[in-house]
Amino acid sequence: MIRGFHRTLCISRALRNSPKFHSKSSNFDKTTEAAPKSPNGEDSKPEANPLVHENGLYYGKFTQEEYESAKAFVTTQYAKLEREIKGTHDVRENLGKIPQFPASAASSAALGHTGPTSHRKSPVVNSLSDLFQETIKTTGPISLSAYMRQCLTHPELGYYTTRDPLEASAGDFITSPEISSVFGEMIGVWLYAVWTSQGQPSSVNVVEFGPGRGTLVHDAMSVFSRFVKKGGNSVQGNIWLIEASPVLRKEQWKALCPAGSAFETDADGFNFSTSKWGNKVTWVDTEKDVKCSSDDCNYILAHEFFDALPIKSFVRTEKGWREHLVEHTHAVVNTQLKLPAAEDKDKNMTSSDTTPEELLTEFHLTASIKETPSSTVPKMSSRFADLPVGSRIEVCSDAELYMSRIMELVNNNGKGQGAALIIDYGPAAEIPSNSLRGIYKHKFVSPFFRPGEVDLSIDVDFGNLKLLAQPHVQAYGPVEQGDWLHTMGAGHRFDQLIKSANSMANKESLYESYLRLTEKEQMGKIYKFLALMPKGSEAPVGFGGSL
Repeated sequence: MIRGFHRTLCISRALRNSPKFHSKSSNFDKTTEAAPKSPNGEDSKPEANPLVHENGLYYGKFTQEEYESAKAFVTTQYAKLEREIKGTHDVRENLGKIPQFPASAASSAALGHTGPTSHRKSPVVNSLSDLFQETIKTTGPISLSAYMRQCLTHPELGYYTTRDPLEASAGDFITSPEISSVFGEMIGVWLYAVWTSQGQPSSVNVVEFGPGRGTLVHDAMSVFSRFVKKGGNSVQGNIWLIEASPVLRKEQWKALCPAGSAFETDADGFNFSTSKWGNKVTWVDTEKDVKCSSDDCNYILAHEFFDALPIKSFVRTEKGWREHLVEHTHAVVNTQLKLPAAEDKDKNMTSSDTTPEELLTEFHLTASIKETPSSTVPKMSSRFADLPVGSRIEVCSDAELYMSRIMELVNNNGKGQGAALIIDYGPAAEIPSNSLRGIYKHKFVSPFFRPGEVDLSIDVDFGNLKLLAQPHVQAYGPVEQGDWLHTMGAGHRFDQLIKSANSMANKESLYESYLRLTEKEQMGKIYKFLALMPKGSEAPVGFGGSL
């Protein structure tokens, strides 16, 4: 009812703005004319000329032409509003033009009402919850991908743009590189092994997608640089970090660069500095900003990157695929999205840790009654063709765009030199169906709890990543994290560290870190490694190959 009233109000205001409203012959002319006489000479009751009510509504008879004109005006305004708030509805979302909700208190103009026709008071927006509520009130439910994107990357209210999620005392989660330096060291060993097997190219770029605090690339480059130097070789290497968060950029700079080193801005507006090993470090906003020459060999790292990309959720009905949209309702106990119970990515974060407060939300998913433009997505893949009615799937269109760029970088110099290592959590081949969860203070919570204050995470569809990769590169894996680390020598490295530790407490801490990273009941099974190599490459170490 409220939305219907709002649309009627808009049509009324549109009619008032119509040129015909001010036309001399228009029924909308506000000038009062003499009332016509009836046949008996008495004043007849005038035809219902529209009257202006203080709330902006008009009463009276409109011509069909006037009504159609106003209807077209309102349709255009709503389409514009939908584009501004929801972003494009293309099947594959344009990452270069990330749709943003208004950054601060929404004005009437931001909500699609402009000029003197607007009588709506500007809503007060102090949080993403307020912003989503106003958006849904105005345009109806929003896509899950739009909700996730704003929660994580809104410039003023987003999770990653306003905090350091890995900060020791206040962070919401901990990643493998932060648990032990051995994790990053093993990746450095892998990079050196691949670099050696590819003829030791002299010009190398190490590119990391979503580098966190810079811990992984720091530990990997420490080992890689040491091995290169120990072998009497030299390499001209650059480090590229794809990071939009200014908070995390500063942390990465502290980790990689000497104290007191410059943190500058180049002619293209990108930050740069010099690493401890003499490499140029450049921070860019997107993968498209990474620049390399045709001779460069590129090594790509993506650790817990794909799990934070926005998804769309669909359910198969008797009438076809229907998209799940985010709706607003006061005080909803969110139960339709189960919290992960099996194969949790970290044993310390389980659904049993969730309190009722963390399930009490104002937002929830609702299946669209009709097809949306995005309903085309499930029809494009044969993987979903035979799924029965009631099946639910999650589709990450962004992953295809990122994979495309990663494969370009791997194949950059056309000499069979280059590689990518993707580390994330999710099933090896199954299609994720209901994996979206929130992570708050090291516990799983509803993904609709405190928007913008909670990290959002999904299971990565490794099966789809391999399908995307296979026409262009060699894909190896996914291999479980525990198996991969053991193959690379993590057990031997931990053994060295434990033997050299100067206290029993340190020895126990190292052993706990080893178990946490490698045990199947902890992070050793759910996390997986996927390698991408140029066509014709042999399997690298860790994926069936040898050193």
